[in-house]
Amino acid sequence: MRTLLEWGAILLFLAFIRFTDQGTVVLGWMQQGILATGLFQADTVWAEEEAETASYDMALRSLDGEPAHMESFRGRTIFLNLWATWCAPCLAEMPYIQKLYEDVGDEGIVFITISTDEEADVGRQYIEAKGYTFPVYRVDGPMPALYRSPTLPTTWVISPEGKLATVHAGMANYNTRGFKRFLRSLAKIETP
Repeated sequence: MRTLLEWGAILLFLAFIRFTDQGTVVLGWMQQGILATGLFQADTVWAEEEAETASYDMALRSLDGEPAHMESFRGRTIFLNLWATWCAPCLAEMPYIQKLYEDVGDEGIVFITISTDEEADVGRQYIEAKGYTFPVYRVDGPMPALYRSPTLPTTWVISPEGKLATVHAGMANYNTRGFKRFLRSLAKIETP
């Protein structure tokens, strides 16, 4: 009987995680703990030789409805991240992106985080509830093929020269000294 109860509890927990909105939050919280261990670090290998050219042909709209265009950020280092509220790994890396934004966002590094939720209000409510202050947009038109990723989250770093400096598919802790040094080196900012 005890084994049956244990299996029932496990199945209930798995059903909770799989079939409820709160399950995504719980999984995100658990994965955030994994990120804190340092096991999942952001890629900082800069493909200097044959780096792919970035696309700036992307119309954006802030969660408040303000239009923007990626072209206006040409010539700057860009941290571009795709995410969704239903994606637990996306939620797990958000606190690290927020801390990174607080540390380097005023150093000329542009943050473009793109909510891929079907409804803008869903992303806005999540961001507001968590108190995140990094810029969040939605794509306002076609997404360039270069940024259509089958994996969420996916992050691209674009150099001021318009090259993809790195691409990371999956969750990562971006709030590391190495990643900050990487961004600052691209932006040609003295590392403190």
